[in-house]
Amino acid sequence: MTMNETHVLIVEDGDEYLENLSRFVPGPSYTQVHTGAQALRRLEDGPVDVVYLDMRFDRIAREELLGDHATVTRECNGDPERAWKYLQNNQGLYILDGFRKGGFGDVPIVLAYDFSREKRRFEHLRRLSRNLHWVSDSVTPEEIRELFERLRARSS
Repeated sequence: MTMNETHVLIVEDGDEYLENLSRFVPGPSYTQVHTGAQALRRLEDGPVDVVYLDMRFDRIAREELLGDHATVTRECNGDPERAWKYLQNNQGLYILDGFRKGGFGDVPIVLAYDFSREKRRFEHLRRLSRNLHWVSDSVTPEEIRELFERLRARSS
């Protein structure tokens, strides 16, 4: 299967990844959603070859965030604002968990987050989602293209 036959679902709260991938990594077809709930609905609609997932979601309404705010507030010593920040800063992980619980754990996921200093954290996440990969903000278009090609070849 070629890159032109690859479908990438971009899950982000802005438009940066869609704009940059469309411009600098042409070939795949891109679909974008802005929330975890929208991503789950899109995955239910039909197959996706790769999910490109943002980590931080601070530009969507708080009620659109996945995760239980009351539970996180308790974990943040009762500070509701700190809990909202935590949910925003780690929303990609909540979405990842939603994929796994929704039966989409086998879909290749590229998390846009730099785990180079958090290798143990990433390995823990990878045990939960074995098809998880990450890229830092300094990733090049060629590196993304190569990663998409590898992921697509594995799933064919």
